[in-house]
This record gives sequence, C-alpha cells and structure tokens, in this order.
Amino acid sequence: MYFYHSFTYMESIEIAATADTPSVKFYPAKGYLEIKGRSISENSAKFYRPLLDSVEKYLFKPVTPTLVHIHFEYFNTASAKCMIEMLKRMEGLTRKGFKVEVNWYYKQSEPTMYQAGMDYKSILNMDFKMVKV
Repeated sequence: MYFYHSFTYMESIEIAATADTPSVKFYPAKGYLEIKGRSISENSAKFYRPLLDSVEKYLFKPVTPTLVHIHFEYFNTASAKCMIEMLKRMEGLTRKGFKVEVNWYYKQSEPTMYQAGMDYKSILNMDFKMVKV
C-alpha cells in the first residue's frame, strides 16, 4: 500500500523572549532553529507545542544540514522534557542520513546548563557540540 503525504509550505516561527519563556526562531526552509533565554513557564508543554508540531512537519522535508542552536540561561524540568522530545525527533533525521548539528551554548558561570547539555549529548546519537560563551 502506498501513502502520499502532501507537504504544505511551512511558515517560519519567531517568538520573542519573555521573563519566563525563551526566544524561538525556526526557519524550516533554511534548516535553522534557535532557542535562547529562560524557560521557566508554568506550562512549558503549551509553550513548546507549536514548535514541536512544526518540527514534526519538518521531518517530512528536512534541509541538510539542519542547524540547532540552544542557549538557555536556565530551564525547568518541564522545559527539559520538551527539549528532549524535540531533540529526539531531530535525532531521527540522522538515522535517515540527514546531517543535524546541535550547538549547546553555556556560560562557565552556569554549571547546571553545562551539565544539562552534557546529559543530552550522552543520550543523543548526533553531532552535539558544547560551546562555551
């Protein structure tokens, strides 16, 4: 049986940072995703759902390389769960032969963010770089 998936043009996502949520820039046509700031929203799942849905659509027609830049000042447990969900989806692209590069930015003064990045790096089978800023 053959299934045809019609891929519709994906719109870019640009979300400005707030005190509780990070800025998000996702340009599917360029294969570029950036998440930056604090992610401590009480309802992280609601905040990240549109991005996760867009990433899911992106998996049908990815750009290679896909560049992912993540720079959290701080994030809570709920945000961490959303991040692993998103990164696991991106990891699926590498199994299909697409190149995905993740840059996890951290400040030396933020050992928690460094450790979070190292934890992700250890469980994901993809090009994952720790970048000190």
